[in-house]
Amino acid sequence: MKHASALLVLASCAQAPPPAMPPPPDPAVLRRETLEVLATLERTFYDHWGDYEKAAVFARIGASRAPHLRELADANGEHALGAMRALARLAPAETFTVEAKAILYVTALGRERNFTRWGVISRSGFLPGVYGAELLALKAASLPYLRKLLTDTRRARVFGGEGERTNAAQGDRVCDYAWVFLVTILDRPLGYHPEPDRRDPQIRDFDLWLDRRR
Repeated sequence: MKHASALLVLASCAQAPPPAMPPPPDPAVLRRETLEVLATLERTFYDHWGDYEKAAVFARIGASRAPHLRELADANGEHALGAMRALARLAPAETFTVEAKAILYVTALGRERNFTRWGVISRSGFLPGVYGAELLALKAASLPYLRKLLTDTRRARVFGGEGERTNAAQGDRVCDYAWVFLVTILDRPLGYHPEPDRRDPQIRDFDLWLDRRR
């Protein structure tokens, strides 16, 4: 009888169903969480200055989020540049052509609200910010996209310190930033007038020079 009881116990164990596997993560939830992290990185940019690893929230996403980050970067929407910069840290194998990078940076420049991270313009020269230095590193690849911003007269504000006061006095605009980036990349002289109406002819002449250069 004891032998029979043992066989029954073994049989019942062998027939026990395997433990249920947890359901796979919902892709929509993962994408939403990824967007939340990118939005937080954007909102707190001036705490970490683009060094994402210094932001605690960045640890919430890992290399497994690469497909969502790639999708966001390729769509070139609001958080596309942040997605591309996050991919460079989490999944370096996800590469972008230099032309694709130029499109992402210049698109972000065109929709920017605080130009501090792009740089500060003064009569004595241009001091690039984090994004500005990264854009300049792309060199000639960004030229055709920057040129399209030469007619964008929207105000380009910077905030904080002497840069804010200089920016307000000069009335810097998106077209001025595009012009300064172009001049810097092409190593052309820059005489930056403090009055926008005196800069407009300079920008037009420079645009004509670009035509002749071709």
